[in-house]
This record gives sequence, structure tokens and C-alpha cells, in this order.
Amino acid sequence: MPLLSRKTSPAPPLDPDRWRPQRFGRGRPARDAIIEPSWGGVRVLARFDGTSTRFIDEDGLDCSTEFAGAADAVTGAARAGELILDGFLTVEPTQHASAWLGRQDGAPSPGQMIGQLFVGNRVARMGPPKRHLDPDRPIAFVAVDLLSIDGAHLLDIPLLERKRLLDGALEPGELVRITPFIRLPLGSFVATWRSAGFRGLVYKAPNSRYLPASTNDDWLLVPMPPTR
Repeated sequence: MPLLSRKTSPAPPLDPDRWRPQRFGRGRPARDAIIEPSWGGVRVLARFDGTSTRFIDEDGLDCSTEFAGAADAVTGAARAGELILDGFLTVEPTQHASAWLGRQDGAPSPGQMIGQLFVGNRVARMGPPKRHLDPDRPIAFVAVDLLSIDGAHLLDIPLLERKRLLDGALEPGELVRITPFIRLPLGSFVATWRSAGFRGLVYKAPNSRYLPASTNDDWLLVPMPPTR
């Protein structure tokens, strides 16, 4: 009989149709965590089968018809024959209309980050966080992770490698975005993201695996820290 038992993560469902978005855990962020802004909206898995895209929400409901414009945009942006993506359906990235600047090599500057988030010439002033989201703006899909590509499941691949593959799996556009991320220290990015209206941060261990429909303590959602 072992003297010490270790808690093991549950095995993910073998059938990808049973996958659901991974739930955020609790605990302390990894020291080498990557950090993303916390998006609002509807959390979904986007499933592109080579012809069309379906959105499955956290309850397992198909909401593709409700967000048909975003589904068509993901279909047009796909650079593979099959994709399963974790992401958010939200109006946040389309509040300012302009061309998407895309990810930059290395850590982007605060100015570039604003471009990545809202892609426009109107930059919110620094100060208390305010959200004035226009419900009539188009709804975009913001991809945060890649779970499968061309039939190859990536659940056990380290997060940073999944991020690298994600960059080549989609062609970003007005309605399809890839979330930016940074590494510590946060520096001026807290003020930048706060001024853009974000209320929280997501810390993710760079080597974390993905646990569909399960809680993963390697992914933590925390309030936006105060600016100094």
C-alpha cells in the first residue's frame, strides 16, 4: 500500500464530440505562466470539419445557428482540413473597425497590444475600466487554444506548442482573432489591458495539457490587478 497517493487528472473522453471547454482551476499561478486577457462572451469549442464550423457551448449545446456569421468566418479562416478550437464568442474585438494587426514576434509593446485587441485608431484613455460594448457590432470568435488539427489530438501537447500550431491554423480577420499573451513581468500591460476594458487575467502554465470538460488548476482566472 503506497504511503502517499497523488491526485491524477481524469482521462478526457475518447470521442471528441463529447469534449467541452476546460474549466478554470484554483491555486497559485505557475512562476513561468503565460498571461492572457480574460475575454467576455460565450465560451465554446469551435469544430471545423473541412466544410463548415459548429460551436458547442459549455453545456454541450450547439449554438452555431445563433452565431452563424462567426461560424462562417472560422470556416473561411481555417488553414487545415479539420480543427477543434477553444475560444470565446464576443463583441469585444469588433468595437473598433480596422484591419487586424496580428501577433508580433516576442512581447508586443502596449501600443501593439491595443492594436491586437481592438485594432483601431481610437485608443481608450487610461483610467477606471469601462465597457461600452455596442451590441450591434459583429460577434467575433477569439481562439485561445487548439485541441485538434487534421485528426491529430493535441490534448497532451504542452500549451506553448499548441499556441505555436494555433498561429498557423487560422488566418485572423475581423471576425476571427487569436488571443494575445505575454510573459511576466506584466509591466505596463496591466494599464493597457485595463484601459481596453478587461476586468481579469488568465494565467496558464506553459506546459499544461488540456482536460476537456474538467477543471485544470494549471489555468487560473484572476481579477485585474490595480495599476500603480
